[in-house]
Amino acid sequence: MDCHRALRLLKVDCVPSGVHLVKCSWLSLCISEKNLLDVENYSLLLPTRDSETKLENTEKESENVKPTTNAAVMPEDTKLEETKDTTVPESKEEGRPDEDGVSQSDLEALITGQHPKAETSSFSTNPNPDAAAQETVSGKWVCAQSSQSKCNNFNKHITDKLEVLAKAYTHQGDKWRALGYSKAVNALKSYHKPVASYQEACQIPGIGKRMADKIEEIMESGHLRKLDYIGEDVPVLELFSNIWGAGSKTAQLWYQQGFRTMEDIRTKAHLTNTQKIGLKHYDDFLDRMPREEAAAIEKVVKDAAQATDPGLVAMACGSFRRGKATCGDVDVLISHPDGKSHRGVFSKVLHILHDSSFLTDDLVSHEENGEQKKYMGVCCLPGPGQRHRRLDIIVVPYSEFACSLMYFTGSAHFNRSMRALAKTKNMSLSEHSLNKDVVRRGSLKVHGGVPLPTLTEKDVFNLLGIPYRQPHERDW
Repeated sequence: MDCHRALRLLKVDCVPSGVHLVKCSWLSLCISEKNLLDVENYSLLLPTRDSETKLENTEKESENVKPTTNAAVMPEDTKLEETKDTTVPESKEEGRPDEDGVSQSDLEALITGQHPKAETSSFSTNPNPDAAAQETVSGKWVCAQSSQSKCNNFNKHITDKLEVLAKAYTHQGDKWRALGYSKAVNALKSYHKPVASYQEACQIPGIGKRMADKIEEIMESGHLRKLDYIGEDVPVLELFSNIWGAGSKTAQLWYQQGFRTMEDIRTKAHLTNTQKIGLKHYDDFLDRMPREEAAAIEKVVKDAAQATDPGLVAMACGSFRRGKATCGDVDVLISHPDGKSHRGVFSKVLHILHDSSFLTDDLVSHEENGEQKKYMGVCCLPGPGQRHRRLDIIVVPYSEFACSLMYFTGSAHFNRSMRALAKTKNMSLSEHSLNKDVVRRGSLKVHGGVPLPTLTEKDVFNLLGIPYRQPHERDW
């Protein structure tokens, strides 16, 4: 960083006498050496310094400057929305936005690819919600684009390093920093050319000045100093959090208890039943299966469902339906077109699959979500050398089939974009339904609205005013 840019960031013409402006590397070395080093070799060359008296006078003058009548004033409701935090932090560090803090508008920018305009009213209603639903969407919404239109990543040398930090913060439970870095990574991956300067990075929606500093450091040196100071806990936290049933919080707790290896977890940790299953099949769960194996698993579940009732529909969703070459797990959705015969089949299908030894372990044997019923477990195809795979079976009423099919197909990024788009139309979208006439006060939903008829996925797209996207076009 040169001195002129440093002064611009500090918003001063000169620094007062007695003040040293040093490079970031000085602080990094002080920390690594555990000693206060001389600043002589790390000082930025500065113009002639002003006296502290002159600086104080300048500050007093700036305090007396009154805003003009044309100055922009933030709407009162917007101020309230920005200061209100609806989440309850589990710790001070987790609840505090960091230097790359993520606001609600940042989240919408991550979802849409552009920064939306702030709302001017705390209540969001529309006198004609049906017209709003049919209105064609303008703007670069992710859900309105085909994922196959994703351009080449011209900034891979930058995003690779930022992704390492995003992953590290995720494992450390620092969701705000992780989200901030993920936001920057998505913005850079979507950028149409290599970033050439700090100023250019600042112009990219979703990248702030401090993130631009890091981008500039990578451009100039090919390295990011922060990577040198990733804690030694990160590889261990990643190892532990990959155990099914153990998230980042549990992984951190185990680390704090002194556990460092998988053997420590096996012999010393107090494990839940699901964590014991996750540990038993650790390697199998991490190994992605070829789509041919996922198709075979789908067929076994479909055969069991149709043995119960030939009219039942069973379909694999997730990355399999999006056309991916490999899958992490398999989600199978079951329903019946008559809207009623899905009732009672949940336990019958599971009974058939258990009796055939296809299901080997139960993680969550019965989870109810309204009229939907969900099983989460482990399966293994017959034959030698077969691996244990994660399997979810969801039985839904046919009135919810289209929204459920879209939800469980994903991707997660695509789903977030669809939900955010629905919100702008005073609607809400979930795995159950697309609702109109939704009333919100800020981020709080006051009235849940009325479900719209959605017999197919195309109905959902049409009601939201965007072109239908095939499953393979939703792989964002």
